[in-house]
Amino acid sequence: MTLLLESFVFGVANSLHCACMCGPLALAFQGGTVGALSYHVGRSVSYAFVGLVLGGIGARLGSTELGTPSAYVAFVLAGGLIVLALLGERGAVSIPGLGSTLQRGLARTRSWSPTWRAGALGVFTPLLPCGLLWSAFAGATVAGSPIAGAEVMGGFALGSLPLLLAAQLQASRLARRFGPRTLLFVQRTAMLLAAGTLIWRGLVSLGGEGSCCH
Repeated sequence: MTLLLESFVFGVANSLHCACMCGPLALAFQGGTVGALSYHVGRSVSYAFVGLVLGGIGARLGSTELGTPSAYVAFVLAGGLIVLALLGERGAVSIPGLGSTLQRGLARTRSWSPTWRAGALGVFTPLLPCGLLWSAFAGATVAGSPIAGAEVMGGFALGSLPLLLAAQLQASRLARRFGPRTLLFVQRTAMLLAAGTLIWRGLVSLGGEGSCCH
């Protein structure tokens, strides 16, 4: 449960960022409430699958040798938060080919209903050039196993879901009530606070491992 909790905190802290970045995109197909739910089902399943794959790759590369994987996941997620809070999306790494793959995939859904297209967009969300995703992917890779990797990505999806869903359903009201500067300040503050919490939890996990060895 520790990995799930830490990645959930990561998702909650970044839910405002997700709402600002992915909210408008998630509204693109005008699927209403059913479309929004379809998007989140597709997104959550896709995130968990990617986490499963990355966790398996990390295990093959030696992540199982880490004494306390949850601590390293916490440190990786905290590092991603700090970079994004200070640099914004300039801290993200753009991988060539992902954008074109996303466009080709969505082009195949043109004849689908808005609900199904929204679900497909959720499935393709891991292809977006988002620094938060790369941080979560890195955390899943060092989680120690495929299941642990899926936990990391699943927790991130669940933590960011409530505010992102609210942004999808109440986008115009949120835009009128809060200005961009206020949203940016709250977003960066939440990131840094969550980073501090994750670093603390990582240090506690390492300390707990050390105390068991004496």
